[in-house]
Amino acid sequence: MTAPPRDAGAGDESAPGDLPKRRALLLVNRMSRRGRSRLDGSLRILADAGIAAEAKSSEDPCRIPEMIRAHGGDYDLVVLGGGDGTFSFALDAVLASGRPLGILPMGNANDFARTLGIPTDCDAACRIIAEGATRRVDVGWIDGTHFLNVASMGLSVRIARRLTNDRKQRWGLFAYFACAWEAVHKRRSFDARIICDGVATELRSMQIAVGNGRFYGGGMTIVDDAAIDDSRLDLYALPRLPGWRLLVLLPILRWGLHRPVENILSLQGREIRIETGRPLAVNVDGEVRARTPATLRVVPRALTVFAPGGG
Repeated sequence: MTAPPRDAGAGDESAPGDLPKRRALLLVNRMSRRGRSRLDGSLRILADAGIAAEAKSSEDPCRIPEMIRAHGGDYDLVVLGGGDGTFSFALDAVLASGRPLGILPMGNANDFARTLGIPTDCDAACRIIAEGATRRVDVGWIDGTHFLNVASMGLSVRIARRLTNDRKQRWGLFAYFACAWEAVHKRRSFDARIICDGVATELRSMQIAVGNGRFYGGGMTIVDDAAIDDSRLDLYALPRLPGWRLLVLLPILRWGLHRPVENILSLQGREIRIETGRPLAVNVDGEVRARTPATLRVVPRALTVFAPGGG
């Protein structure tokens, strides 16, 4: 059950006429010494805007949802620092809290921030939270768990398995391209049946991706007109292709301009079910969190997030 909104003025010692303080639960996936100094500046920005943030950190991202469930209802907003995996993993707990979400992008890809137009500089991201403008955005749902950016299978799962934390820390965004190059050479394909809003399509594919927002995989575009609040999911499926053709198609796929390309299936819908000839792992926002057969849905305007252009 969602906790009732907290009385922001209760117990506040502000002088008459001052704005009541808002309380923020600020959770960071990992706080290095350098990250701590960056966070100090962000905390000052929030404090100057009347937001008293209590900062907590965890070396184990699995603890972040637990911390939100335990304490989120005691605060007026939740602020998360980390990458797309951190935001996605904590999403169920944030939704259950009923609190608006502020994000501090600290990952390598930062696709959710890119979709929302939030800068990767922590101070600039904090200023967006301080300004107070929010947007209601869609989230995706796959077999009992919510996600933000994309759920995919095939090539992307092989990339994810190669993309170790050590590689990400050492090479940053370039690690994605290196792992993609390694995975492309395998070019394994699978039989699939896709039911999109009740209409079935059968095909053989090497990659199926279903997007909720606009960006995934370090700046790839799921389709050129995708938006985080369009109340739909966008799917594309790649047939088995030679490596040279994949390289030719990469710029087209990166900008989401693949709909006119022959043999690339492109669908849009509110509910999509994917069945495969053998069970396949599903990469959900960078982590393997589901398997086929899988049912995906869009949950329109489910999340309130601090973002530019909000009302």
